[in-house]
Amino acid sequence: MRRSVAKRLDAALARYEPGNDGTATTAGEARSDVAERLERALERCGLRANLAELDAERLVSALQQLDQGVVICDREGTPVHRNGRAASFVGARHGEVLAQRALEQLLAGAVQGEAAEQTIELFGPPRRTLTIKAAPLHRDGDRFGAVAVVDDITERRRLESMRRDFVANISHELKTPVGALGLVAETIEEEEDPEVIRRLSRRMKAEAERLGHIIEDLLDLSRIEADENPERELLEIERLVNQAVERVTPVADSRDIRVHVKENAVAPTVLGDQRQLVSALHNLIENAVKYSETGSEVAVEIATGEDGWAEIAIVDHGLGIPSRDLERIFERFYRVDRARSRDTGGTGLGLSIVRHVATNHWGDVTVQSREGEGSTFTLRLPPASDREGQEDG
Repeated sequence: MRRSVAKRLDAALARYEPGNDGTATTAGEARSDVAERLERALERCGLRANLAELDAERLVSALQQLDQGVVICDREGTPVHRNGRAASFVGARHGEVLAQRALEQLLAGAVQGEAAEQTIELFGPPRRTLTIKAAPLHRDGDRFGAVAVVDDITERRRLESMRRDFVANISHELKTPVGALGLVAETIEEEEDPEVIRRLSRRMKAEAERLGHIIEDLLDLSRIEADENPERELLEIERLVNQAVERVTPVADSRDIRVHVKENAVAPTVLGDQRQLVSALHNLIENAVKYSETGSEVAVEIATGEDGWAEIAIVDHGLGIPSRDLERIFERFYRVDRARSRDTGGTGLGLSIVRHVATNHWGDVTVQSREGEGSTFTLRLPPASDREGQEDG
């Protein structure tokens, strides 16, 4: 019986003692020696278990930080882990039920060894696009579970769409004046009537100016996008508004439109780049003037919000913006009415410049509009005191 016990101890120790040469424990070996060997073996086992537990916790923590949803199943297809993103689909309602069903179906296939991928459109609100990828997990050639990853590619799709639109729009915007210039030049070449030549020359000048405005706005937008942290100084909103109004005055006078500035009793100050902020305000006020009826008024209201932020609201009583276009008007070259924009000399880049300036100054720009009644664009900027504290820190 002692020999049997010795063999069993030897076999057990061989599993947990590194470098065990397989020497059998003699029946007469001191019990204390066997106990010591067992203690050492158990200590090593405990250490390995602690390390494994630590690795598991580290892995779970890492999965929690992912923007993607992750679901891991055992070999029977039972979920054994979901990170925070994936947990949001459990008990989902409305459109997300489709995502949960697709997730379950793809995992069921992956458990059987079939890797698959599916893209799902959720119409919201908000509208979202998800991709779900599922794949089997293998160990030593055997399947022992499956994993699925849910990725929200809504923003990626939106940016891809914006890039495609930008390339198409800029090609079109540049092609139109360049084509017009070429056509007018050909006509002038064979024209002898001085009056016709003068008229065509004016047309060439107008097209050249339009082309120049597009290039100027593109360069301005490029500089603003690249200069995310410009040199900043303490600026009075009232002075910035007056500079912008001064630049718009010739256009407003030509359309008999009055630009009225309603000043705040206490002029708010901001920390920012003067050139960028004047450019943003100029674009907002010029847009209001161009899309207002002749003889009307554009109001520029300076105020301090309840949160202490400076608010500059530009109010017009023009055409207004259809609700379907409100989400896209800050995109490059996006126009609500292309024909009207060309008539007014717009390049389609002004509001995109405004948005980037607002972002560069930790602020935001919003719009409220009703078709046929007019629009209100509001540029909001944090007070200088807030930003100075953060800058010093």
